[in-house]
Amino acid sequence: MSIGLNSVISALSIAMNLSQTSSEISIIEDVSNVNYHQEKFLHHAKRSTYIALEISKELKLSDEVTNTIYVSTMLHDIGAANSLIKSHVHDSFIKEHCTIGSSIMTTFPYDRNISEIILYHHENWNGTGPMNRKQNFIPVESQIIRISDLIDLKFDENLPSYKQKNKIIHWVKSKSEIIFSKPLVNAFLKVASKDIFWFNLENITSINYIATSNTPKLDKNISLEEFKDIAYIFSDIVDNTSKFTARHSRDIAELSFKVSKFLGYDEEKCLKMKISGLLHDIGKLAIPNSILDKQGALTTEEFSIIKSHAYYTKIILDNIENIPDISEWASNHHEKLNGAGYPQLLDKNQISEESRILCVCDIYQALTEHRPYRDGLKSKEAYKILDDMSDEGLLCKKAVNNLKMTLCDKEIYS
Repeated sequence: MSIGLNSVISALSIAMNLSQTSSEISIIEDVSNVNYHQEKFLHHAKRSTYIALEISKELKLSDEVTNTIYVSTMLHDIGAANSLIKSHVHDSFIKEHCTIGSSIMTTFPYDRNISEIILYHHENWNGTGPMNRKQNFIPVESQIIRISDLIDLKFDENLPSYKQKNKIIHWVKSKSEIIFSKPLVNAFLKVASKDIFWFNLENITSINYIATSNTPKLDKNISLEEFKDIAYIFSDIVDNTSKFTARHSRDIAELSFKVSKFLGYDEEKCLKMKISGLLHDIGKLAIPNSILDKQGALTTEEFSIIKSHAYYTKIILDNIENIPDISEWASNHHEKLNGAGYPQLLDKNQISEESRILCVCDIYQALTEHRPYRDGLKSKEAYKILDDMSDEGLLCKKAVNNLKMTLCDKEIYS
């Protein structure tokens, strides 16, 4: 099977936007004076990409370069999820999310130049950026992301465009040959002189045609194996956002893969189960770390928030074509046979065997893995809890037994 790269990029940009929206820290960049916490990130990738493509069109860049700018801009903040957690000082955050993003993109199945483009997307024309690159030593793609990124952050989606466009134009002009090159500023000014640019910017989140009509057709599909590599990237991002989940998604992926092999699923289905395990918690990027890392009992409000991660997993994965089964299995891992799970309150007649397997693997892994505040349980203790849950009608007995037989733990047969 093959998966359209366009849909993968769109879904991953949603995940990145959600991670930034859930950030709880304030970061103000020196040169631009933009506050990366107060600004709203939910539609940031979509709007900044639209701006970047309009500037690229004005500069008459080739289709190949434009396509690379599209992919790079959509994913330019891919390194931000982890650095938002680790960095509380603006200069370290800016530099760290560039280097992390660049490192992540070295294995992305597209133009290898994207890694370098993302590394330098916070550089300033006068050389005051985090990597101290200046002028034409900064890739033009990085320069376009920089100006597009900041224009969107200056744009207030709660105000009509006519009330802010002159202020934004004046600000961009004031940063000529400081943050932006003069030719880049001139290209933006030509774009900004058209009313349609501002109307599109104002409505891009509500009128899907605006974004889709401007999106390049990449004409590239990726294999399920390549998608697995991308899933590994995002499982690491998710697991590293919390100090409690070092390898959680990877371990569940391996566990669900082993159970699938034990059951005799074909190779493609086994691979899909592994990918489901890798991506089942991708929705946690939308959850604040103050909740994810809380050691005590969650309040009712906090539990309501953390339950939404399964919903966001579905929202993200449903944007990717040709993987409805992976999306279903991954997003249903908190559903229970008695209809008391979340987020859809599915019952035993609506929960697939694959979703049941992933649910059992998730609970077993959570019980047995070590956390900073407790040691993991022994297998025998974890199985006892799983058995009790299946007796209560929460989990599938068959799925629990298949897990036990897959692992073949001697202690449970002694």
